Amino acid sequence: MHSVLSTPLMLLKKVSQYLGILTTLFLLSACLPEEEKEEDSNPINSSGIEVDDASLGLNGFWIGGFNQTETLKLLIYNGDVFGIDADKAFFGTVDSTAESSFQFTLLGYSLSYLDTVNEEYASDGGAISYTIDGRLFNFAELEIAASFDTNDAPFGEFNVINDKSYSSNSSLSSLVGMWTTAKYQLRIDREGGFIILDTSDSGCVSNGRISLLDNTNSLMVLNISRDKCEEFNGNASGYAAINLDGELEFYSKLGNSLLFMTFAAPTSTGSTTTTETTEEVAATE
Repeated sequence: MHSVLSTPLMLLKKVSQYLGILTTLFLLSACLPEEEKEEDSNPINSSGIEVDDASLGLNGFWIGGFNQTETLKLLIYNGDVFGIDADKAFFGTVDSTAESSFQFTLLGYSLSYLDTVNEEYASDGGAISYTIDGRLFNFAELEIAASFDTNDAPFGEFNVINDKSYSSNSSLSSLVGMWTTAKYQLRIDREGGFIILDTSDSGCVSNGRISLLDNTNSLMVLNISRDKCEEFNGNASGYAAINLDGELEFYSKLGNSLLFMTFAAPTSTGSTTTTETTEEVAATE
């Protein structure tokens, strides 16, 4: 028969045993290798599909055209594609189909507004579907040669080459100044805020902000609001970049509408007047 004190002593002994087991398990777990953390997934394109590594390698600006023309410029970023040609604007996606092989799925919209003097182009309305199957070759120069077909035309040729401008660094300070076209004054402040003044008094009002995306490449994020313009009115997003000629390009999308704009760089004298914020500029207008 156990004494009154024997029960607590037995409990203490069992607790001590359990603590010993837990300590051993803890020490063993410390010696085991940690499971590798799951790597961050790739970005998702506008079609809701994860972009493969090969397609991410196409990020950049490409020039060339359909059927041996040289009027097309593409922006490829994270599987999405913006394009502007002589009479059409394009948007869609690109995916790799095999090693160094890619398929572009694009919609081509006829330009509803075309101002070659001010380099402003907008598209809206019905679209033609383009399927482009090609291969990346000449890895030193990064060229894509392909065939294409549409829903209203037979087979054709497609060729583009990377213009190498994507690898240039970006900074908000490089944007500060008054960029111009024949009728527009694009005034950008040191924080990336901007206002576009229409000197033709057409009533078009535009403003927005440019933000850094990754300062190791030339592409930046664009948010733009337009009102009372002939085409493309509303709040839109897209991208901005300085091209090889030192001009600032806008690529933006609003629903099925696309807008492309190009502005000449500030002069050395004009750039000294832009430490004002866009709010200060707007207040003086």
